[in-house]
Amino acid sequence: MTENKLFERVWDGTAAMEEWTESVKGGATTSITDDIIAIHTTYFCGNTTVIRTNVGLVVIDTGNDATAHQMQAARRQWDDTPVHTVIYTHGHVDHTWGARLIDWEADEKGAPRPRVIAHRNVLRRFDRYDASHGLNSLTQRQQFGKSADYEYPTDHRCPDEVFDDHLSLTVGDVHMELFHGRGETDDATFVWLPDQRVVVSGDFVIWAFPNSGNPRKVQRFAPDWAQALRRMQELRPEVLIPGHGPVIFGETRTAQVLSDGAEALESLTRQTLELMNCGARLDEVLHTVQPPAELLAKPWLLPKYDDPEFVVRSIWHLYAGWFDGNPGNLKPALSSELACELASLAGGAAKLAARALELAETGHTRVAAQLVEFAADASQDDPAIQAARARVLDSCIANEQSLIGKAIFAVYQREAKAKAEG
Repeated sequence: MTENKLFERVWDGTAAMEEWTESVKGGATTSITDDIIAIHTTYFCGNTTVIRTNVGLVVIDTGNDATAHQMQAARRQWDDTPVHTVIYTHGHVDHTWGARLIDWEADEKGAPRPRVIAHRNVLRRFDRYDASHGLNSLTQRQQFGKSADYEYPTDHRCPDEVFDDHLSLTVGDVHMELFHGRGETDDATFVWLPDQRVVVSGDFVIWAFPNSGNPRKVQRFAPDWAQALRRMQELRPEVLIPGHGPVIFGETRTAQVLSDGAEALESLTRQTLELMNCGARLDEVLHTVQPPAELLAKPWLLPKYDDPEFVVRSIWHLYAGWFDGNPGNLKPALSSELACELASLAGGAAKLAARALELAETGHTRVAAQLVEFAADASQDDPAIQAARARVLDSCIANEQSLIGKAIFAVYQREAKAKAEG
């Protein structure tokens, strides 16, 4: 009853997702049917779904290196039957790392290791992770405040079976349908259990504005994401188990969440393409396209993680490549050379920094951030300019709603503060 009351407050926006996260810390389960549960540990780690069959358990997503043990304990408390099949909804580490733990569990019991099923592109993702290991480690440290010695996992549990667009799968007495779609990733899968009318969406639904524009990650696919949500909506599920956040019950509510997410992405895509087709530059597109305000107010679409403006950039890149339409950016000057020229015109780097502070104090943080970066590039070893830079970036953090934006600004704010203090 308490859990239901908390969900209702999350649903109507009177409770923040942080309150729900606190309630599931350490591992909590939501009962879907007598034979299906969802396991949660924190909002930032993907949910796990466990399905009981007459030949063993099916586990959809497995947790990351910090939470998989909690997921395992909650699963085994519910049913200690060996795991027969693992399904990845995509290849991100918070959905795949725990498969290794399930393998080790099988080894300890003397049971066969489970088969792992995923979309074919998960294999390509793991190859890319290995090729860019240093970058992935750095990005994770910065975005999630990891320690300086954090290393991105490399010992991937690769899928044993892969599929392309659709896989009809029966495990024991349970039938399910796996559908591929591009969204946050190009390897995404959602799982449909037709007999139970349950959809396991993976990160197509995350209780936040779709994470389709992360500046530090590879290409994401807003229009395809919308198509996948519409495809789920057509199935008319009665239960939606999201990639992150609480389970949604009832056909009306699941339809609303799926439709709202699709409509938001469709609107951004439509607006962006209309401007692109008229020859607009990226600069104009970014400052013109706006998501529907009524959708941004929905508790399941709050832009608390990704930013709709970042999504617009991703849509541009999907259709137009990296060139932004400004010939000055086609083969740009070294940023420090341009900064020195601008500082000379302004009367010195200190004047650029001073003006940046004035702008930041009046809420013009976009221009302030660009000016202070010019000042810092023109006079990289000046502690006073670095101190001004740190203050400007503080203002940027305060004015930024998305966690991703705050995290990126914070990386350079810490850098500036350290330089200012010598």
